[in-house]
Amino acid sequence: MSVVIEPVAFFDTNYAWLLYDNHTKNAVVVDPGDAAPVLKTIKGKGLLLQTILITHFHSDHIGGIEELKKIFQCKVIAPLKEEGKIPAVDQAVRDHDTVSLEVLGVGDAQVIETPGHTLGSICYYIPAIKSVFTGDTLFSMGCGRLFEGTAEQMYHSFERLKVLPDDTLIYCAHEYTQDNARFAASLFPDNRILQKRIEQVQALRKSDDPTLPVLLSEEKQTNPFLIAKTATEFAKYRNIKDHFA
Repeated sequence: MSVVIEPVAFFDTNYAWLLYDNHTKNAVVVDPGDAAPVLKTIKGKGLLLQTILITHFHSDHIGGIEELKKIFQCKVIAPLKEEGKIPAVDQAVRDHDTVSLEVLGVGDAQVIETPGHTLGSICYYIPAIKSVFTGDTLFSMGCGRLFEGTAEQMYHSFERLKVLPDDTLIYCAHEYTQDNARFAASLFPDNRILQKRIEQVQALRKSDDPTLPVLLSEEKQTNPFLIAKTATEFAKYRNIKDHFA
């Protein structure tokens, strides 16, 4: 399998994730909130953008859709529950739907509805490459703010992601890991696995390298919101995080 996955950084903390086949040059991008850096990367590598995957409707995830579609006539796939808030949607998907990614030779992506950050937010799980694209739902050592949903909804969304295989790689849409690590350490100062992860993160950021992707197995031991055993505990951590300096 010749699929490559690379982050395209934009704005202050965002990542669009670019997946491409080195042989066919077909490409798929997840959450292109700004067309310019995505276009620059695609042209620099001689790729042909075939599909755009959207996790939710926030502007920093959808801002590049129309320009990219105009240039490449690519297919836009987005959550059904937010279809009216997202431009140029070709395929609206819901929980348990599959999205063909044969343009990359990786079969299908599975759609997982994960309400919390927004009510219609979804994640895309690609079993063939053991990867899940979580948008603003699950961050490394953190979770998205509850703009529309409740802590209970987000807790159940996390429970759904938690049962994916431990060797699943998590690709989220923001470089928030360092700040999230500080918060996690305030809750679990004696967690040795967390301390080791923090050292890794600090070294990566010192070199201006991404801290992502990260293994689900590692997140289950270091992310307070995956460690939380109940919705009440999850809500407690989210409330503390909202006021954490």
